[in-house]
Amino acid sequence: MGESVPTDDGTGVVKPEQVLLEELRARKLAVLSDHRRVPPPMAGLCRNADLLVHEATLTKEDGVDKIKIRGHNTAENAGMFGGDMGCEVVALNHFVSAAVSEDAIETLLAEARRGNRNRSQIISSYDFMEVWIPRGGFNFYNLPLNSSKDKGK
Repeated sequence: MGESVPTDDGTGVVKPEQVLLEELRARKLAVLSDHRRVPPPMAGLCRNADLLVHEATLTKEDGVDKIKIRGHNTAENAGMFGGDMGCEVVALNHFVSAAVSEDAIETLLAEARRGNRNRSQIISSYDFMEVWIPRGGFNFYNLPLNSSKDKGK
């Protein structure tokens, strides 16, 4: 990538490897909200996202009828979808008002992790939350063994 160019004074040449950084892939963010089903074209856009923000309005206990009526999704489905799409991090959002207690959020996180089967990091989001996505994307697989950030925790 790049090409050699002469120096301003014409006495030398600057080569690409002298000034360019390693080429890194772009960061990818996907946001899914207020949905029951994800159409295949939209799912394709979510594939391999560094961060997937996915609604978790309902729990598995709410039942299929409530999911169909409300047009929302469960934490378990959010986790499953994120894992199936190869997303590095799944951030749950759009909680019902009854699910804002710490216990309720922990229940949603556990449900999402079950659906995900440890294929992604699962976190809960909050208003105005910021998530830093490193250049080149996350790399959870090369952490030291004693790290508390081991995949699936």
